[in-house]
Amino acid sequence: MKILIACDSFKDALPATEVCNALAKGIYSSFPEAQIIQKPLADGGEGTLAVLQAVLNGTYEFVQTFDALHRPILANYLWIAPHHTAIIEMAKASGLELLERGERNVMKTSTYGTGVLLKHALDKGAKRIFLTVGGSATNDAGMGMAKALGYEFLDEKGNSLEPSGENLGKIAIINSDKIDKRINATEFYIATDVINPLFGENGAARVYAPQKGASAEQTDLLNSGLEHIHRLFKQIFSVDTQKIAGSGAGGGMGAGGICFLNGKIISAAQWVFDTIGLSTAVEQTEIVITGEGRIDSQSFQGKVLSEVLNYAKKHQKPIYGIAGQVQELDSLLEIPEVVYVSAIQTGPQTLLDSIQNCRELLYKKGKVIGKMLKTFHRG
Repeated sequence: MKILIACDSFKDALPATEVCNALAKGIYSSFPEAQIIQKPLADGGEGTLAVLQAVLNGTYEFVQTFDALHRPILANYLWIAPHHTAIIEMAKASGLELLERGERNVMKTSTYGTGVLLKHALDKGAKRIFLTVGGSATNDAGMGMAKALGYEFLDEKGNSLEPSGENLGKIAIINSDKIDKRINATEFYIATDVINPLFGENGAARVYAPQKGASAEQTDLLNSGLEHIHRLFKQIFSVDTQKIAGSGAGGGMGAGGICFLNGKIISAAQWVFDTIGLSTAVEQTEIVITGEGRIDSQSFQGKVLSEVLNYAKKHQKPIYGIAGQVQELDSLLEIPEVVYVSAIQTGPQTLLDSIQNCRELLYKKGKVIGKMLKTFHRG
């Protein structure tokens, strides 16, 4: 029996590659004759580099850069030498998870560290750069990233402005005289499935800034700042970023990537799935096992599992769903392709217990599934 394991990460517990591997080991333990293909999934957020590295055979480039509060850190990106391509996770340098909860200050945070990674990739000779923008701690519309690449931001008196959310509304001049000229010879892709506009009720500040430490008053100021830089973008770059879905992704990095890098926004999930060959893998297997930290009725309408479902429908393959938590089971089982859904817990357990023992629980769940599939296969 050919089995495809295509799971997303279990948030706060295991990355997608380890989730798939633990399930595979469990299945092999009870069904050693099974033929298993593993396709760890990602949607452009944390873990994307690991998923792509497994199929693209890239190397990790380690760079001395800065976190969102401009503290020195070591971060990496993926380098695909034969194609002169770099894949950079914004969260590696400018990520929210790099900050303690009490340190989150979206008025002060900056994407400068991400810009350092981009510059390093240009130094490597990159001709294409994919920038994934999930999990950011920032709301500076890519201002910090741009400064690292030579852009200058000045106020009405000609004073230089530090790149941060609180300074967005103070920008009077964006000087591009000293920018890295290699930008114009490089293709940039901003990978996200967030469709928020730059500002407004559904914009970057109002939706995401509170999660990054902003008060209600600060959120208003950040939203005004994003609206201000939108007007500058329109004036200087002749681009109305507010009309482009995803311009608010990454605290406005979507808009910044479009204007400062002449980049193009793409669907992160679709890009990852095309790259790893998910559709072909589904077609070539008999059973599809998928999952993420929590599965409910919305999971198969979201970014990752919905695509797995679409491929399963296309190739008429049954889906087994595995999660840390399962909710709304009745609704899930109304989906024709979904024939089995189960949580990994083996008894009464707290969420912390499940997170700490996730690998073992996945192995045990894989063992059960393997025995079940072996019985079906013989039948």
